[in-house]
Formats: sequence, structure tokens, C-alpha cells
Amino acid sequence: MNSFQPSFWNSTSNPLNLSQSREFSYQSISTAETIILPALIGILCSTGLVGNILIVFTIIRSRKKTIPDIYICNLAVADLVHIIGMPFLIHQWARGGEWVFGSPLCTIITSLDTCNQFACSAIMTVMSLDRYLALVQPFKLTSLRTRSKTIRINLCLWVASFALMLPVWISSKVIKFKDGFESCAFDLASPDDVLWYTLYLTITTFFFPLPLILVCYILILCYTWEMYQQNKKSGCYNPSIPRQRVLRLTRMVLVLVGVFVLSAAPYHVIQLVNLQMAQPTLTFYVSYYFSICLSYASSGINPFLYILLSGNFRKRLTQCTHIQGKTTEREINHFGNTLKSSF
Repeated sequence: MNSFQPSFWNSTSNPLNLSQSREFSYQSISTAETIILPALIGILCSTGLVGNILIVFTIIRSRKKTIPDIYICNLAVADLVHIIGMPFLIHQWARGGEWVFGSPLCTIITSLDTCNQFACSAIMTVMSLDRYLALVQPFKLTSLRTRSKTIRINLCLWVASFALMLPVWISSKVIKFKDGFESCAFDLASPDDVLWYTLYLTITTFFFPLPLILVCYILILCYTWEMYQQNKKSGCYNPSIPRQRVLRLTRMVLVLVGVFVLSAAPYHVIQLVNLQMAQPTLTFYVSYYFSICLSYASSGINPFLYILLSGNFRKRLTQCTHIQGKTTEREINHFGNTLKSSF
């Protein structure tokens, strides 16, 4: 989710102070930081690449696509857009922050990376609101809860995300130091620019959507538990069935919200702490790199959470794989029969 940049220069999501000396930064960047961590991030992104492609493939091949499918597919696409640019960012970190791919690609990669943050936060927020309407207020705004309208809503969210990342597109560029060292950076001219950009990014991508997401799911849980209590008192339903549903929903909500908070919160908190630091310490750098790993881990974990938490999704994945296997076998048999006829 976040720009993967070295510690001594500004980036689209890492507005660290350009005034820090490169000598101090090179002392902080050890062999583990330039070899082990890039390799770890590469593994996480490779896992996310496979998982998100699997999610998109399953949803596209499904005959009946639900409204949640459309949101989940867009989240997977957003993660894929982010992961595609990761080899460039891993390369620059492995080289101690040196960028060798030119200024145009620097602007594109950092802009798409920031666009991913806006898109994921927006889609997750609207998806949470949709779940609230579907479960708690099923008869309200039904005209908006159609597949065609949902596709349009997601397109609007993407357009808004591209609009919000325009400041990054304008300001991201390759900065050349006096000794010829070049870094892809988000050029922030003054401390005020660093402050406003950090607040802009953390509020729009985390601190604003998080309360909305939590409120939606808390209302869903309250409503579900209330229905369970009413059914239990009336004796109309088997009390164990609603209770199992409540526990299953509670577990799903805790996992999804927990992953979102644990993966995004450390990074944004560190960005706010950085505003108060005149000279970042080694502890700060270690915490920063750890938060980066967490933020990338979410892209690899999310698709598997969808599969594990949804029995219906696992069933469709199996069906799609089974259909693909049958299609391949049919093509092989057809090729074999054609070959025999030729002979």
C-alpha cells in the first residue's frame, strides 16, 4: 500500500526530511536492509500476486456475480496494480535508494502506488456501507444496490482515487544529489509541505475511513445479536443456528478490521511521529521498515482471507478450477482425435 523508499529522501508516501545527510542514512542501511528485507517483500508480493489473480479469475469465471464480488474484485485489482510496480521499488531499495529507471517511470510508479491507497480505502469503506444496507436496512436504497449501479460506483471510486493522487503526479520526480546519486522522490520544498502532505494522506486513507468502517460493522453486529435474542425468546428458530451465525460474523469482522488496522495503523502513526523528529533514530528506521512490511503483507493476506472466511467462495473456486480442467482435457482429446484423423 505504501511507497517503498529508502529512509533518506521523500517519496509519495514517505515524506521524510530531505535535509538528513546521506552519510547517516548509509550507516543505518545494513546488509539486512538491502538484501533480506527486499527479498522478504518480494516473497510477500509474489504471494499477493498469485492470490489476487486467483480472486479475479474466480469472480470473472463465476456465472452469477454478487454485489460483494464486484467490490472484492476491485480490491484485488487495486492490489495487483500496486504489486506490478513493486519490482522497481524493491530494486531501488536493494541499491540503497538509487533510482535508475528515469523520471517518467518514477512518476508513474509512485502515483499508482498512492492511487492504490486511495482506491483500497474508498472501496473498503463503500463495501462496508453496502453490507450495512444489505443486512440492517435491506429495503432502503435498493435501486442503488444492483450490479450495474455497483459497477458504476466502483468506477467513480477509481476516478476519485486518480483525482486525489494528482498532487503526487505533479510533484514526484527524480532528485539528483551533488555527488550524482539519483533518487525517486516526492519533492517537498518546506516543512509545511511535509506536514500538509502527511496529514492529507493519513486522514484520507486511514483516519477518515476507519471510523466509518467500524461504525458499519458495529451496527451490523448489534442488529444480528438483537435478532438472535428475539428468535431465542420467541422459540421460532433453533437458538444454535443464529448463535453460530453471530459467532461466524463476529469472527469475520474482527479478522478483516484487525488486518486493516494492524497493517495500516503502524505506518501512518510513524508518519505522524516523523513530523516531530528533527533527527530520526535507528529505532525509528527499524520501526519504519517493519511498518512497510506489514502494509505489504496485507496485499498478500487479503485474498486468502476472502477464501478462508467464505465457504461459498471456496466452492466457486473449486468449480472454476474443475471447469478449467475439463476444458483442457476436452481440448487435448480433440487434438488427439484430429491427429488420428490426419494419419
